[in-house]
Amino acid sequence: MKITRLRDHVKSRKSYKAIKCDYHSETSIRCRRLKVYCMAKRRRMNRLRRDVARLYHFEQSDLEWEALNSFDPPSYNSANYSVPYQGLINNSLEYIFEFSNYNSYKVFVPPRVTVTTKDATTVAPLMVTTRQPKELLSWKLPLSVETETGEEVYKNSSRTLCFDILNHNKIQGKLLHIITSFFACLRVTVSLLFPGFKQLQHENPIVSLATSSLTSIDFTVTVDFPNEFLLEHSTNYSIQISPSEPQYFFYNFSIPTNLTSTEVRESNYDTVILEVLSLDTICTIVSIQNVSCPVFDLNQDITFRGFYETFTTKGGITIPKYKFPYGFYIVFVAKADDYVCTKDLSPSVSGDRVKKLSLVIKPSITYNDYVYAVMITLSAIGAFYIIFGVSFFLFSRQYYVPRQMEYAAENGTATASLNSKIQEDREIRLCRSQPRLTDLARKPPRVLAKKSYLYLYNVLTVALFYGLPVVQLVITYQRVLNETGEQDICYYNFLCAHPLSFLSDFNHVFSNIGYVLLGILFLIITYHRELTHKDQDFDRHYGIPQHYGLFYAMGVALIMEGVLSGSYHVCPSQMNFQFDSSFMYVMAVLCMVKLYQNRHPDINANAYSTFGVLAIAIVLGMIGILENTDQFWVCFVILHILVCFYLSIKVYYMGCWKLSCVSLRRVGHIIRHDFWAGPLNVLKPCYKARFVMVVMGNLCNWALAAYALAYHPKNFAVFLLLIFMSNTLIYFFFYILMKYLHKESVRIVTWMFFCISTLCAIAAMYFFLHKAISWSKTPAQSRTFNVECKLLRFYDYHDIWHFLSAIGMFFTFMVLLTLDDDLSHTHHEQIPVF
Repeated sequence: MKITRLRDHVKSRKSYKAIKCDYHSETSIRCRRLKVYCMAKRRRMNRLRRDVARLYHFEQSDLEWEALNSFDPPSYNSANYSVPYQGLINNSLEYIFEFSNYNSYKVFVPPRVTVTTKDATTVAPLMVTTRQPKELLSWKLPLSVETETGEEVYKNSSRTLCFDILNHNKIQGKLLHIITSFFACLRVTVSLLFPGFKQLQHENPIVSLATSSLTSIDFTVTVDFPNEFLLEHSTNYSIQISPSEPQYFFYNFSIPTNLTSTEVRESNYDTVILEVLSLDTICTIVSIQNVSCPVFDLNQDITFRGFYETFTTKGGITIPKYKFPYGFYIVFVAKADDYVCTKDLSPSVSGDRVKKLSLVIKPSITYNDYVYAVMITLSAIGAFYIIFGVSFFLFSRQYYVPRQMEYAAENGTATASLNSKIQEDREIRLCRSQPRLTDLARKPPRVLAKKSYLYLYNVLTVALFYGLPVVQLVITYQRVLNETGEQDICYYNFLCAHPLSFLSDFNHVFSNIGYVLLGILFLIITYHRELTHKDQDFDRHYGIPQHYGLFYAMGVALIMEGVLSGSYHVCPSQMNFQFDSSFMYVMAVLCMVKLYQNRHPDINANAYSTFGVLAIAIVLGMIGILENTDQFWVCFVILHILVCFYLSIKVYYMGCWKLSCVSLRRVGHIIRHDFWAGPLNVLKPCYKARFVMVVMGNLCNWALAAYALAYHPKNFAVFLLLIFMSNTLIYFFFYILMKYLHKESVRIVTWMFFCISTLCAIAAMYFFLHKAISWSKTPAQSRTFNVECKLLRFYDYHDIWHFLSAIGMFFTFMVLLTLDDDLSHTHHEQIPVF
């Protein structure tokens, strides 16, 4: 009875867990067996329910799909190349075009798909898909292209399909060269040499068109072949692109068979230069990519691979074979607006942005050209070392007059002894109407020499702590450029930038060798001159005190100018220009300090204050580059005028006047006394010569300040250098004029140095103004200044500027070194101060 009740309980679909088996009764075994049976049956029933539910779900899904997608079958069409196909399409119809009869004459030219529509919208676009055996490319029309202010849509588009030349065809450089050389008989050549040619014939593209539009929209589709795809060297090609119609081309590094051995030796076909020219200013990106698929030829992805740069009317890029051993693709994409190239948010010119451009690939210079240019440069500098060094030493020896007290006494040049000097108060001595050098050279020569050598120590310290981070930074810039391929990072003259090792622009770095070698030569000359002037007793009474530490500092500054200018040219840019200009500030200030020290040795500025001013100048240069705003220029001009006012008082009173109540009372007393003596006496300067110099300097600085307020020069570093150079030149010409007014003379050798320096400066400025880059503009705009090499196929105008400016600065230093040689045996009491 108990078992019967259990069976009835199971049949009633109650849970088998409700079965209670009494293990102590005689029916316990049968009870447990029944429970196992019930458990197995329940599992089978659950499995059956799941299968039924799954089948039911699939049937329902199929019914719903058929109900919702009652499309007509796709319209399949067998199509031919270069034939336009038109039609109407909506959401219930799909078009498929299979193109056949691949033109074996253009076996290596990939087909180009052009699709046009007038009725498609961004809500219901026309979807275009091109299929190949190993590639798939899809896009939609209207094609949306991002701009800086929104999007531009284009209802026509052309895309060149991609054949992976390496993987599909096993092409190596020599084989492709053979094929392209026999282009006229290409069909026979390829079929014989290429087992994969038949496979290529079957790689016909399939173009499918679909849309979600409920209404019919029109379309036109054409598949043909580009007129130009395989590029040859030294051949001009004209192409046309737009934001929705990019193009790319293929170039293989190969030596043409029609060249003579001499022509092959004169050109380097393992490194080529791509030059692009255009008459319009539509912003365009050119990319150099490996010969692999896919080719990134859209605005949003063209920068994902290889080298790339922006340009408007002119572009250029150097391409080495070691980075693209099997050739490369040249991809051109026009931008939908010009913001990337101009940084201008003004709307672009209305109408189609169709850009017409021409391109040519030229071989670069050979290794022998590198060696020839470098050896010619070093030989010229070496010859200058020998000729100038020997001539100057012989001249110095011929006109050398012994610097000894006995010689001076015998020739009667001493007009007073040390004991006869008047020991006036410092202010009384300096406030004379005609002070003499003896009033400003009271300190022992050993003290003055130690003071001058502080300039050398400070220059060396600044050079070390400033130069090392600069070199590290620009090398990092160069590595970033090499790794990312973004050519817009650095402002090169791409038409004359010869790479070597990891450097992209070796020639502009190497041309700074003139600064370094001529700086070393100046140090040698200074050392030789110092050896001949060791009589400190003589220097205490005769001649202009020679602060050789200042000359050594000038030589080191010239060397560092070469190092930092070379560092700047590793990756030229606006942010890096301060590296190039920093030691120009140093040299300009040192020249001014040296001129002032000649007649004011005791009150000359010390090294710490001088380099403190230079530090402020460099900080201002940094701020001027980062924040070139109206507020900055107002603050800078105010600071500039205040500094001029302070220095004018210091120079006019030779450091005697201080801003204090006593000084103000004294000034008031003098003005009152002069007024009672005669009203015009108030306006009469006490020191006419110094007054003229101060007025000239202030007029020049006020003019520069007015120019800064009116025009806000973009290149603040150059403007700051102009201020330093202008003041140095004013004081230099004032110094020369005062020498002649005081019946002094300038030796003929000094005038020779001055003439050479002036000629080099004029010629250097000519080449500097004919610039090949302009980092005050965008990278694309800067490329419009790019020019080809002008000297030895290796140097451009800026390299020539480096050589000429180095020579000019060297001879400027020589002028300062020999400027007062006519006073070498003149007593201090006979040397006027001005």
